[in-house]
Order: sequence, then structure tokens, then C-alpha cells
Amino acid sequence: MSDYEVEQNITLQNGKGVLVNLLEESGNENLFTSWDHGDLELDLEFMMPKGSNSGIYFQGRYEIQLLDSWKVESPRHSDCGGIYQRWDSTAREGEEGYQGRPPAINACKAPGLWQHLYVKFIAPKFDIEGNKLSSARFDKVILNGKLIHDSVSLTGPTRASMAEDEVPKGPLMFQGLFLLQLEFLLQVYLLPFLLLH
Repeated sequence: MSDYEVEQNITLQNGKGVLVNLLEESGNENLFTSWDHGDLELDLEFMMPKGSNSGIYFQGRYEIQLLDSWKVESPRHSDCGGIYQRWDSTAREGEEGYQGRPPAINACKAPGLWQHLYVKFIAPKFDIEGNKLSSARFDKVILNGKLIHDSVSLTGPTRASMAEDEVPKGPLMFQGLFLLQLEFLLQVYLLPFLLLH
């Protein structure tokens, strides 16, 4: 449970199929799946306490932001459902972030309420020599029943990813403070799919 009026407040009780990643003073680490994925459909529920900030990194590299964005009128890339920006530390100050994508609308619920996220992710493709043939893509992102991204190509990893390279497969990475309700332990409603051309 979470009190929507209190910053980062969450009450825990033992349960089944729920992952909890608590923000502590020290020792915070990202959570990684023990398996790697390529193309992937992810269907999950999450809950954000007030003031919380997190993210889900597909292949550990491409982030869909999870943030307490309730009542935000003009969402940005850094709001819930946004595709977080890439980062160039060599750029001029104030211009380091680029290619972030805000959600089409703010579909975020109040803190402390369970929210539903569906993502269809297409992994980057490479030839036999490792040359990139096509970019990674968030083919469809739906938050609480609202389409917030449709066929968004990603030219490279977003900021704070586990690595700067691009690969055919990588783990899911969960960052920060949030709860995930998983219908199937470890399977996380993950439905690999085939691309038919």
C-alpha cells in the first residue's frame, strides 16, 4: 500500500509474484532479469508511491520512464511512459540530452494506485558481421489503456543504461522505487513474438 499524500511512502506485506525495489540511503542496485531478450511483449502492473522515480530498460539499454506524473498537464520524456533521452556529455551545457520522447498524453494514475503498462519492443537487428541493419523500436506502448507511443525508433541506448553498445539480446533492467505485480513469477507476462515479413 502507499499513501498518495506522503513522499515515497510504501507499506509492504508478504505476497506472491510481486517484486519490490526499495530506495534506500545506500546499497541501491538495479534489478536485472537472469535471461536476455530480443523482440518482446511486456504486460505488467506497477505502483508508484508519491514522488517516486524509476524505469524499465529493455535489453538494459532503452528506457520507458516510470515516474509519479499524476496531474502533469504537459508530459515530457522524463514523465511516466516517456522514452528517456539519450545523453552526450561532450555537448554544450544544457544541450547534453537529446532524442527523448514524451508520451502522447499523460495517462498516469494517482500515486499508490496500480497501473497497467503494455510494451511491444522490437530489438535492433544485425547482419552476420555485427553491422546494424535496423534500430530498436518501441512498436507500441499503452499505459492504462491509452496509446502513448506508436512505432518509435531508437538510434541508441538512453541515458543511465547498463551499456552504450547495441546488441541483439539483453536483460530487462528495473531501476529505482516501485512495485511490479507479476502474474507469472519470472515470466512477467513476457511473450516473445515472431516478426513475419
